Amino acid sequence: MQWHEQSWPVIQRLDKRIPVVIPLGSCEQHGRHLPVLVDTFQVAAIAERVEQRLGNQVLMTPALWVGSSHHHLDFPGTISLRPSLYTQVIQDLARCVLRAGFKRFFFLNGHGGNETPVAQALSELVATDDQADACHLALASWWQVGRAAMAPNRHGMASEALSHACEYETSLMLFLRPELVHQAQARDVVDRLKNAWVDSSAAGGRVAVFHRFARFTAPGSIGTPTQATAEKGKSLFGAVVDEIVHFLEDFAHWPLPAAASLPRPSKPKAARP
Repeated sequence: MQWHEQSWPVIQRLDKRIPVVIPLGSCEQHGRHLPVLVDTFQVAAIAERVEQRLGNQVLMTPALWVGSSHHHLDFPGTISLRPSLYTQVIQDLARCVLRAGFKRFFFLNGHGGNETPVAQALSELVATDDQADACHLALASWWQVGRAAMAPNRHGMASEALSHACEYETSLMLFLRPELVHQAQARDVVDRLKNAWVDSSAAGGRVAVFHRFARFTAPGSIGTPTQATAEKGKSLFGAVVDEIVHFLEDFAHWPLPAAASLPRPSKPKAARP
């Protein structure tokens, strides 16, 4: 079910145990060959296909198209909320869904820069709100929850892992929105800072280094987008959707966490006269 297609009485009557899925995107540069709304296009398409598969077993909100992308602001076209403000946005959004009575939230993320502020938002929320702490607030980027299905050889990928405006993302866009891809403008770029310790791709490194994105790449892309094809994107899309469907089917039956029964402090005995 789509959240935005329901009236408030319908939402009020729904079983509050079903998962609410909140897709998170961004509007930021994706190299010379892809549109700035790539992350939102991708996560929204994945979410839509998941909702079609699960029907009334899930409640899907509209994708949040703006994300935390200040590290891309050196490139024109990026629209961003600073991380601290994005944290507040996520908390307010979660509070609204909590107020409606739902118990299971899944933030399905489509932009790596959102991960830290969303994790911060949810960590603070459960630390300060007993209602939130009694629910399941889950977060994963689609390439994390779908990791088992993203083996390069399964989809004919030349690249080892997803990065940014890369073979994976470009393949997905060639499948989803080919009219928006200017493949002749694609540039293969080796991450300037990649070494034995640092890796900005989804594979991750052992050390995190913080820079704005222009210091990693001049055209804004990383990896080998010239190797992308629509066939690879179709294969990747289907495999990731399958993994997310399987997760949500399982997530719907997780028992809600019970509060720990802590011993009450004993009252001090009154001193004898």
